Amino acid sequence: MKKILLSLALLSAAMLSTRPSFAFGHELLDEPLAIIADQQASLEQTAKNSTYELLVAKRSITLKNGVFKAGDNPDNFIEARLVRSVICDLNKDNKPDIAVIIEHHGMGSAGFFELSALLSGAKGFTQTRPVLLGENIEIKEFSVSSNMWRPEELDIVYLGHQESDSHANPTEQKRARYFLDDDGQLSNDFSHIQIVKKPALYLYPVRTTKIEVRLSPKGKVIRTIPDYNNRWRVTVQKDGMIDGQYHYLFYEAALDKKIELPRRGWSVRYGDLAGWFDSHLHEMGLNRAEAEDLKEYWLKNLPDSPYYTIRLIEPDVVNKRLGLKIHPKPDSELRVLLNFTPTEKPEKIKAPKLTSFRRKGFTAVEWGGILDDGRMAENVH
Repeated sequence: MKKILLSLALLSAAMLSTRPSFAFGHELLDEPLAIIADQQASLEQTAKNSTYELLVAKRSITLKNGVFKAGDNPDNFIEARLVRSVICDLNKDNKPDIAVIIEHHGMGSAGFFELSALLSGAKGFTQTRPVLLGENIEIKEFSVSSNMWRPEELDIVYLGHQESDSHANPTEQKRARYFLDDDGQLSNDFSHIQIVKKPALYLYPVRTTKIEVRLSPKGKVIRTIPDYNNRWRVTVQKDGMIDGQYHYLFYEAALDKKIELPRRGWSVRYGDLAGWFDSHLHEMGLNRAEAEDLKEYWLKNLPDSPYYTIRLIEPDVVNKRLGLKIHPKPDSELRVLLNFTPTEKPEKIKAPKLTSFRRKGFTAVEWGGILDDGRMAENVH
């Protein structure tokens, strides 16, 4: 049977769409779902003929060919229909899930539009809790997308109501985004998602060595250089040159929740950041080249702010949240992860005591950073 590669299938419109591509040549993107034509038809039928819990009506219904109708008086009448459906993989098990928008109303009442998802599992599909999108709205687009700042999300464009609109004729275009949270439910709160920017991993073996590196963040890897296929397998010279062309391995990761911060840190005026980097990065254990790379990257990428509070993330937290396995195992390993928080005024905070780092034998050094400005992850510079 012929395979159709789908990252999203608009079931109600029988359309296909692919995930957006990026300008970055080495970003790690999820593979699209591979679905055969018969499976696509079966998923359409599943969406049109499943049992759903309704939020506003506080009852369950079973659609038959996409519609449901019951009752004969204002007290018990209910009518429902499947408005849109999309194939996705919200729970990342490489099995198709189905996100649906269902409209339902009573006799003479408003139409309520609810979003939910049928998640694949060992015993079939399980519905997430419904989310109310609005009353008497008009769905214009329903799609799935994924990019470097966010996990796979459901994207809904719809017409809502302005003050001057009649109840039956919405005219204001609105947009809503939802993703599957850690509890397996749909959420539109992206504020907890953090991007660890540019962890740069330097490797210094005692002689030319073949090295394997595996990443296992609490979240997902979203960008790499060179290409990362579940692992890096590279040949590294004594001077740190990787495969004859890279000075370090590069990746970025989206964490599933905000990282734990230490109490201590530094409050630094924006204009003094360059000097702070010069005086502190060496104390943290970075050599001149590593420190210059970090300094250059973050001076270029930190937005203007009167001050920054900088915290050095504790090593156990880094190892727990950004799992890293290197084979052969380094004799010495340093991981410097800085958290940058912009502030309007200097913060009264005690500086931490830095411990010296001694390089011996095969040494691995990594630095990275997080911009923690309280905004949604999609707005991070």
